[in-house]
Amino acid sequence: MLKNYFLSTILAMGLLQISGCTHHIKSEQLGADSTLKQTLKNEVSTAVEQAVEKKDFKLLHSKGRRIVVPGLEQLDISLLKSQCGLKPMINSGDVLKTTEQRQQQKVAYAYAKQFNQEIYQKCLASLMK
Repeated sequence: MLKNYFLSTILAMGLLQISGCTHHIKSEQLGADSTLKQTLKNEVSTAVEQAVEKKDFKLLHSKGRRIVVPGLEQLDISLLKSQCGLKPMINSGDVLKTTEQRQQQKVAYAYAKQFNQEIYQKCLASLMK
């Protein structure tokens, strides 16, 4: 009985140590995620400013079997194309073979989503003039 108590105590202490390390790792990941989001936001803002200066309101879309305009999926593609125009995202496609490709696709999608939502508002405003 004492042996079971001793093993249970050691197991509990080990689990506490593991969960503490996991919490530390998750905190670091959250910090990295917020840095990535801020960097993404800055890059999108710069790209939107450049596009507005050039009066280029084209929306980014994925290449693949079906065209997807990130952030504006609910809208009709032919309407978006006639209003603002479309341009393909670089290195986008629907065949992903590695985890790294999937991660890159997620980052590219997040960028395109934010860019499209901002530039679409600018495009609509330019049509009203």
